[in-house]
Amino acid sequence: MEKKKIVVMAMHDELESAYPPLNVAVGAASSGADVILAFSRKGVNILDKRYISVPSEDLEYLSNALNDFGVASVHDLLGIAVEMGAQLYVVDLDVKDNFEFIYPAEQVPIKWLLNEAASADLFMHF
Repeated sequence: MEKKKIVVMAMHDELESAYPPLNVAVGAASSGADVILAFSRKGVNILDKRYISVPSEDLEYLSNALNDFGVASVHDLLGIAVEMGAQLYVVDLDVKDNFEFIYPAEQVPIKWLLNEAASADLFMHF
C-alpha cells in the first residue's frame, strides 16, 4: 500500500488553534503517512522554546479545562508528532526574527509548501 502524504499548516498560535494541526499531524503520522507540519509566521511561535499557550479572549477557561483533563501540552504534542516522523517546516520566516526552535525546522518559501500541498493526499490548515 502506498504511503499517504499529509500536509498540515499551523497558521495561529492561540491555544485553541495550536491543537488541531498537531492532533492531525500525530494522527496521520501514527497511521504511517508522510507528514509535513508547516508553520506560518504566526504559527511558528508554537515551535519557539519560550512559547506559552494562551487561549483567545473569552476562551480563558480552556487552559484550566485542559489541565483538569490532563491533556498533553502543545509542546508535548509537538514532540509526539516529531517522534512519529512528522517533518517540520517554517514558511517565509523573516530572518531577523529571533526564535529558539524546540525542534529543528527547515525554512521554506510558501511556493514550496503549496507545491507539496498540491501533490499531497490531504492538505489542511488551521
